[in-house]
Amino acid sequence: MSTPVLTPMGLPYPITVDELMVPIGSYVEKGQRLFAYKFWYMVEIANSPDDNDIDYEGPEIEKSKRKVRESIEFYEAPFEGDLLSWNVDEKDEIAGPNMAVCEIKRPCNHDIVYGGLCTMCGKEVDEYDQVDANLTISHTDTNLRVSRKEAIDLDKQITTRLKNEKKLVLVVDLDQTVIHCGVDPTIGEWKADPSNPNYETLKDVKCFSLEEEPILPLIYMGPKPPVRTCWYYVKIRPGLKEFFEKIAPLYEMHIYTMATRAYALEIAKIIDPDKSLFGDRILSRDENGSLTQKSLTRLFPTDQSMVVVIDDRGDVWNWCPNLIKVVPYNFFVGVGDINSNFLPKQQTTMLQLGRRTRQKIKESEELLTDIMDTEKKLQEKIDEEVKRQEEKLNHQMATAEESTDQESKEKIAKKLEFSASLEVQQQNRPLAKLQKHLHDQRLLIDDDDELFYLKDTLAYIHKEFYHLLEDASDQNEADITMLLPKLKKKVFKECHFVFSGLIPLGTDIKRADIVIWTSLFGAESTSDIDEHTTHVVTKTPGTYKARLAKAFNPDIKVVHPDWIFECLASWKRIDEKPYLLIVEQPVSEDELIEFKKKLEQKKKKLEELEIEEEEELNERANQMEPTMPLFGGDTSWLNDDEDEVEFGSDDDNSDEDSLISEDTDNGLAANGNSSESSITNKVPEATEDVLNNPSDTQNEEDQIPNGNGNHLPKRPIDDVSENAHEMASKKQLTSKDDDRSSDVESDFEEDLLNALDD
Repeated sequence: MSTPVLTPMGLPYPITVDELMVPIGSYVEKGQRLFAYKFWYMVEIANSPDDNDIDYEGPEIEKSKRKVRESIEFYEAPFEGDLLSWNVDEKDEIAGPNMAVCEIKRPCNHDIVYGGLCTMCGKEVDEYDQVDANLTISHTDTNLRVSRKEAIDLDKQITTRLKNEKKLVLVVDLDQTVIHCGVDPTIGEWKADPSNPNYETLKDVKCFSLEEEPILPLIYMGPKPPVRTCWYYVKIRPGLKEFFEKIAPLYEMHIYTMATRAYALEIAKIIDPDKSLFGDRILSRDENGSLTQKSLTRLFPTDQSMVVVIDDRGDVWNWCPNLIKVVPYNFFVGVGDINSNFLPKQQTTMLQLGRRTRQKIKESEELLTDIMDTEKKLQEKIDEEVKRQEEKLNHQMATAEESTDQESKEKIAKKLEFSASLEVQQQNRPLAKLQKHLHDQRLLIDDDDELFYLKDTLAYIHKEFYHLLEDASDQNEADITMLLPKLKKKVFKECHFVFSGLIPLGTDIKRADIVIWTSLFGAESTSDIDEHTTHVVTKTPGTYKARLAKAFNPDIKVVHPDWIFECLASWKRIDEKPYLLIVEQPVSEDELIEFKKKLEQKKKKLEELEIEEEEELNERANQMEPTMPLFGGDTSWLNDDEDEVEFGSDDDNSDEDSLISEDTDNGLAANGNSSESSITNKVPEATEDVLNNPSDTQNEEDQIPNGNGNHLPKRPIDDVSENAHEMASKKQLTSKDDDRSSDVESDFEEDLLNALDD
């Protein structure tokens, strides 16, 4: 099987094939020259004193000169093998990257590589030798890499096996999804004290210890500091055993966590002691490849059609269609997620505290506020500790500046933050501080029921998927990435939400987690009440928006956020009645009139903006000029007078100057093909469409196939001249420069054509 050789990014396109250096049938070594190509560029050359003489009326202006240069480079074979065919010929122009120039039959495609060695032929392989891709698919070993072709074959095998077993894949997050973990020593003390009010709820808390390595600069040469032992306390989310019992026959389960591998293995021992659920299918941040994001392509690079994800964070997945976001499990209140330091920062809000706060007494409401304050203060102390540790390492980091890359610095910074979070929690004991508010009452309450809903939801998704698979004429129609969004959208269809007192002021509501989350389930949210509003979501009915809603439209339902969570958990629209809040004092008549007046003004402004936008679009469409042809310009950027062109900065030549300056800014100096001070692209940006779409200016019979479904142009030189004359007819200069410019242009174009012919 042959492999096409594709032109890479970074060449000074368009390039012209000058010479094919390898005959068909020859064996090509990696790095051997395949063909020579030509390209043209411009350089800015120094002015002589005479060049600044004034030969026209007006202020004295220093004029710059540019010169066209031709260069020849060689394209080298990216891999070895027998050259089967050429898809280009000499004098053919290649407009851009990803064009197949030839076909090579390789002795080995290196589809599976381990530790830099091909498992098929034993040769040493770098990332460029795996032309198709270089993908990591193993949970535990990043040394194993496969090509995209091999990944497709593996994914097909997995899909076939799953369908035969009538299973789907479930990717499970750990922290705050199926467990909650803390390092506050108070937990261990309460667990060992039968007289403590929290003793009963801590009975099933598991614990383990890990040795935390000290964080040192990469080139640290001093004595190794002692390791620190840290005890972790783990609370399993209620209903996890029943959850696994129902889901295990329906799903093949994988762990995907941003915690360390050592931590993930300890948690796996607790939730899956006999490895019957997850086996060795555990992916941690140590193998993830990213410190801040999760991606299904890491495990299933080519096919995610049978994969479901459960996680308490949606942002780390970029809210992918496979995701089922769950309400975070916060058993150890005030602690949060100890592994969240590696993830994007989140704002602490009431909504993160989950459901069933509706029945709480006033003292408990105050406690919720205290919990949020505790988490906020804890984060502030973590930031202070990070700063302190960074200053401590500052001298060593500065010494390692040259040898430490940016990625390594980022890893060190993240490790510092994680270490600081453990240290601050251990020293500040947030649970002990919160317990003081309740005196002898119990602080830790285990009343979460998220998994009881979730197991039914996952069973429902499994049933719908295989029902669709059986009924579909094309089995490819059964796809989780399409099925999940479709099922979600039904829940809040035609609902328009306004959140009151739940999203921090100044937050763009479109970026708030709860807004993104509910929008995936069909809801629309706005910051203010309008005629479309159906629900105001708030914890207290005394907010201005709640009072305004009742006065503006009595049909607007003011509901507690628990209603939202119940709907999200059960994937169906729950009756609002048990969650309705009674608004006793709607806004006054004057306030309502003022609101309606502002609403009317806002509507008018929006209508005016829409009209203005429409008029602007129409005006732009009417004024739009045809695409600028190749080598366009009234005074070409090439010149016949010793291949030089003079440019002033007067207003009459402003179009010309902008064209040239654009070329200069986007030059080819990085190619290193000239010792001149500035090298620019051969073609202005305005003419790229002609290069990238040769079919627009040529018939198919004037092109040759490149073996990849595209065509390379057999571009006659005359086309350049025609395009140049067409552009020349569109540009206008001042009458004083017209005669001189036209003479320069015609002579220069003749020289350019001669240069191209040579």
